[in-house]
Amino acid sequence: MKDWFILEEIPRTHYHLFEGASDYWSKEMKKDIGVKLDTFICFKKGENFFGFTKKRHAEAGKRTLKKILKNPQWYLNIQKQLEFYSNKLMNSSNALQKKDFSLMSDKELEKTFSSHLFFHNKCHKLGMLDFVLEWGYELLSNYLKSHLKEKIKEKNLPFKVSATFSLLTTPHKESFQLKQEKEAMKIALKILKDKKTKNLFLNKNPEQIIDLLPSVNKKIGKEIHFHYRKWNWLPFMYIGPPWDKEYFVDEIKELIRNEKELPELFKKMNSRIKEIKTEQKQLIRQLCLDKKHKSLFDISRNIVYLKGLRKDALYHSFYSYEPLLKEIGKRLGLSLNQLRFMWPSEYKKAILKRQYNPKELNDRFNFSIIVIINEKRKILTGKAAEKFRKQLPSPKEYKLSELEGSTAVPGMVKGTAKIINLPEDMAKMNEGDVMVSYSTNPNLVPAMKKASAIITDVGGVTCHAAIVSRELNIPCIIGTKIATKAIKDGDLLDVNANHGIIKILKKGKK
Repeated sequence: MKDWFILEEIPRTHYHLFEGASDYWSKEMKKDIGVKLDTFICFKKGENFFGFTKKRHAEAGKRTLKKILKNPQWYLNIQKQLEFYSNKLMNSSNALQKKDFSLMSDKELEKTFSSHLFFHNKCHKLGMLDFVLEWGYELLSNYLKSHLKEKIKEKNLPFKVSATFSLLTTPHKESFQLKQEKEAMKIALKILKDKKTKNLFLNKNPEQIIDLLPSVNKKIGKEIHFHYRKWNWLPFMYIGPPWDKEYFVDEIKELIRNEKELPELFKKMNSRIKEIKTEQKQLIRQLCLDKKHKSLFDISRNIVYLKGLRKDALYHSFYSYEPLLKEIGKRLGLSLNQLRFMWPSEYKKAILKRQYNPKELNDRFNFSIIVIINEKRKILTGKAAEKFRKQLPSPKEYKLSELEGSTAVPGMVKGTAKIINLPEDMAKMNEGDVMVSYSTNPNLVPAMKKASAIITDVGGVTCHAAIVSRELNIPCIIGTKIATKAIKDGDLLDVNANHGIIKILKKGKK
């Protein structure tokens, strides 16, 4: 029996996410680091988790780190390609939004799907070494933290390793989420200059504002509509839904309520990148980092930024090609759900030759496991899937008063725990609560903004929780492995993100 382990759970996903990634892990990775991975990907009614064999995954991570330490430029070149193809995918997705798929022949439809999928898969593949380098083991991060510890001691500097590492690995470029928030602030600042529009936002709910805005301030109404059309895909992930216009109106409404703080907050957001660069340069001088370690911190900083860029490019891709899938489904008599559980390479025969099995697609959605061993892929359903599932580890329950993880953003907080894994969980989140999640995603951003601290079971410095926490400047501990099992709603927590320690001070009422 293989030593399988579960690396990550992903909510509400489907087959299309994994073709490029699994091809890389099982075949192409060998060209880069001399080892390939056996993989399993489990789906059960839209939920998903995937993993590898422990020994091979650990070996791949060690080889990747060794190659980076020997030649940092090798990985910097991969990162340049990743940024290039992420932007290519964004451009391809934008082009899809301008097409009328109903006018295309079957051949044109299949070609459009395949062409877009090329950029989709290329973008995804180029980020897959991160899964063996950082996800689970944090090999490069731990190497750099160890080096920082030595340098801080050598130079007798009054720095904390976690805070120094967090600052040196903070990206120099803004995420799409941050850009959206800045643009929303600009709109809010314009509204504050117009008394009538300001009163509308202060005294009406989002639905009423949308109805009345054209007659009160047509220009602002158009700006908000454009803003909504530009950014509604941000939480789409793999199957949606996108944010509606009410979400953005509510966001702007909240900004207007904080009228006194808004100008200063906007100013800080605009100057933050410049400040980060200045602080990083000063730290590098004080630590006397050599050329090699400067490059390694460049790599780590790029990992954080490019993980977000790659994910956003993929989310935008899924959002943009949904109308294409709907047209394919219309011609084949298949639902979106069935199409999402067709392996991408199966589309050509389905579209051009009408070769597909609707029952098989339903079975895949209900419960299926893709297993790739020695480059051979099998899709298991029914009893075969159940048999394989028994080889995989099951979740455990934990009763602890203290647990540890890795620092993503330093800081110390006390607060009430709320377990937030799905959008429907967010209703219980109050301002100042400590958000505890298996792993965060764009759908959970509204809850993250309310949190005084964020704790996750999985993830490294490149995970969504770490990236967003840096932008929000919220203390964050990642990779606890068991937080959602050991902590319950209502528990009073002492979160020490300086040292990655969480203490359960008082259990919540059941």
